[in-house]
Amino acid sequence: MRRSVGSVVVSGLIGAAALVAGVAFGAPASTAGTVPSGFTDVEVASVPNPTAIETLPDGRVIVLDQGGKVRVIQSGTLVAAPVLSLNVCGGGGSEMGLLGFTAGNDFAVSGRVFIYYTAPVSGGCVNRVSRFTMGGNAIDPNSEVVLLDNIPGTVTESAGNHNGGDVEIGQDGYLYVASGDSGRDPRGNSGGAGDNDAAQDLSILSGKIVRITTDGGIPADNPFTGAGTVRCATSGVSAPIDQKCQEIFAYGLRNPYRFAFDPNEGATRFFINDVGQGTREEVDEGIKGANYGWNTREGQCPRGLTPPCAGPPAGLTDPLTDYGRASGCTYITAGAFVPNGVWPAAYDGAYLFADAGCGRVFTRTKAAAVDYAAPFAEGVGVLADMVFAPEGAGYALYYTQNDSGKVRKITYTGLAAAGSVAGLKLNSVAPKRVYDTRNGIGTSPGLMRGATSRVVNVQPPSAAVKAVLVNVTYAGAQGNGFAQAWPTRTSRPGTSILNASTAGEVVANSAVLPVSADGTIMVSTSVTTELVVDVLGYFGSPSGAGGGEYRALSPARLIDQRSPAGTVLASGAKNPYTQVGDHIDVQVTGQLGVPSDGSAGAVAVILTALGSNQPVSGYATAYPSGVARPNASNVNTSGAADVRANLVIVPIGTNGTISLFGFNTSALLVDVAGWFTAEAVAASGNGLFTVTPSQRVIDTRSSAPAGFGGAFSPGQTRSLNLAPPVPANATAVVQNLTVAATGGWGFVSSFPEGAGSPATSNLNYTGPDQTRAALAITTRTPLAVPVAVPVSVKTSYYSLAATHLIVDTYGYFV
Repeated sequence: MRRSVGSVVVSGLIGAAALVAGVAFGAPASTAGTVPSGFTDVEVASVPNPTAIETLPDGRVIVLDQGGKVRVIQSGTLVAAPVLSLNVCGGGGSEMGLLGFTAGNDFAVSGRVFIYYTAPVSGGCVNRVSRFTMGGNAIDPNSEVVLLDNIPGTVTESAGNHNGGDVEIGQDGYLYVASGDSGRDPRGNSGGAGDNDAAQDLSILSGKIVRITTDGGIPADNPFTGAGTVRCATSGVSAPIDQKCQEIFAYGLRNPYRFAFDPNEGATRFFINDVGQGTREEVDEGIKGANYGWNTREGQCPRGLTPPCAGPPAGLTDPLTDYGRASGCTYITAGAFVPNGVWPAAYDGAYLFADAGCGRVFTRTKAAAVDYAAPFAEGVGVLADMVFAPEGAGYALYYTQNDSGKVRKITYTGLAAAGSVAGLKLNSVAPKRVYDTRNGIGTSPGLMRGATSRVVNVQPPSAAVKAVLVNVTYAGAQGNGFAQAWPTRTSRPGTSILNASTAGEVVANSAVLPVSADGTIMVSTSVTTELVVDVLGYFGSPSGAGGGEYRALSPARLIDQRSPAGTVLASGAKNPYTQVGDHIDVQVTGQLGVPSDGSAGAVAVILTALGSNQPVSGYATAYPSGVARPNASNVNTSGAADVRANLVIVPIGTNGTISLFGFNTSALLVDVAGWFTAEAVAASGNGLFTVTPSQRVIDTRSSAPAGFGGAFSPGQTRSLNLAPPVPANATAVVQNLTVAATGGWGFVSSFPEGAGSPATSNLNYTGPDQTRAALAITTRTPLAVPVAVPVSVKTSYYSLAATHLIVDTYGYFV
């Protein structure tokens, strides 16, 4: 990344020519940078000449040793053995070597990773991008598939510098690669430094952002396709000079050493940090077909000039921000978007970028302002790369110091757990979709990458709302993974709300979460996916009106579509459903303890969907009768023989009924768990809800709590006193049940100790080695009518097949 100005090389990777007086080559001591109050900067690991750093979808952190070793940091500790050792050109004292790394969207299934490195070949060295397969903490060297090769920028045809070196995958699923202008024109028809016009030469990949598919193909909407274009993936300077390279996405860049995608939106939005020659450093927005002007422009000015300058000529794109060298900042390196909702609000929408010449990190705010006189951090050394990784309460900003050979992290320490709020009543609503990455509801369309989070506005109707009932859906998770949810700007809980076991799975689950003061929640994922969030109800502070109080019931089966309508079920219900066009209406009032006098405004049911006989996904939606079917779902099935259950709270519609719609389902089952009072009913103060931060109370994988035991045996029942966090006077507990490493087909039921296992289930699994979750509201007394002091303070759990069980509590009714 050095400037070609004839000065000495003084750093391992960057080669900062005559930029920072007094910087000695070698490994100076790593010291903490100066960071704002509320942040810490600590050392994580030592890695010789660390270049790139990247987060895997599962939260592990990859660090590249410029000399050829791929290292992994797991649970905050550097794993002793390298993940991979490559034979590379260069290393310390040059700009060549092991430069870039990213993981594929389908990493959880395929283990695919992508590496940018300088490879030795006959007669010299070339820059290369290859795909490898990673399993555990090892990358198979024999799995290499070369996607791009012979990229100039090394000692073969050029000066051996300006290699670029970053690789990333956008939310569109394509692989993006940054290549430098080679330092000297690899075609030999111009020159070196500012005379080098390689970045404007569309017949080579130097000085470009390249975009390809993860198999090396050309995206259909790349700027240069059709007549007059050619594939340049491996041709280097042998490509026809009169043909444009189909791989090019944008061009006119000198040395775009690092670029970063914005994880906060679905759109493929990214910023490019391009190293200038002698006057300006710049941050550019990644735009398809853009020409950023090098070698005639540097920053916002013609090459060699400083502002004020006239705007760019037609066909050229100016940077988002640029800066000069007067402050000692001389070569831009790393960049990263701050995840929204995890740092103070002033950082939402912010982009951080570093200058290794002065060891500072600057902030570009959401309002597009940069205060170069007030950097976010100072004294961070030759910072080569940085990335946010999920860790502890939120996210840590990991960065590499190429001069000192250290990996460090900056952490915000101001996050605290959300508090509990008592005395809440439910306002049940028809399912309302507030977030959908597939079609741009609440966000721009595009995949949500693993190890990232999003802020979701749940659209509360008033400031009195303190908690929300949501249904969260993985709409095609690209492998095994889990989702978490919590209030914005509070610490991340050690719990999950949703699990996917296989690639392509569509799976949903409900959760009750505290809501931040701005009406938002956070949702994170460990696997790349499309994400959908539907609101089913709001819990608010009483305002004097009645309604929204919970009345717990012993769970009982209300309808079973496998039996004809009118058939008397074991519960005594007469299978009270009626087919109406494409849906069924289900009579709930006057059934199984739900009153028929108008005092019931909503019903809590366990909705179970059985997959159709076809190997296709299906879903079921519950909504109040008499209204149009909402664009939302409550339960999703994945193919034939699949069985899924989910807790649903539904407002009661016309004539005391609710409606159910099933798509690609063979049958729907409904079990009644309780009901909520209608608005017209005077408040009694009973059945009010207390929302708490989610808390893990059972995890048989670690034999927690002590004495509860490990995995369930087939047909086993166990009981646990949930106090704390559930007090003795609670009439019902809201909990998330998760099974893992299942032994076969079966189900889990939760019920009060002493009541006997009901003829209903809360959670279903259909085979071995599955991980599934379902929300449950479990009464704390075996009586049909709640009492002031429950008969039992223990909650029982039954599993038909062998399984591990994880239980997280969300709150309780009293």
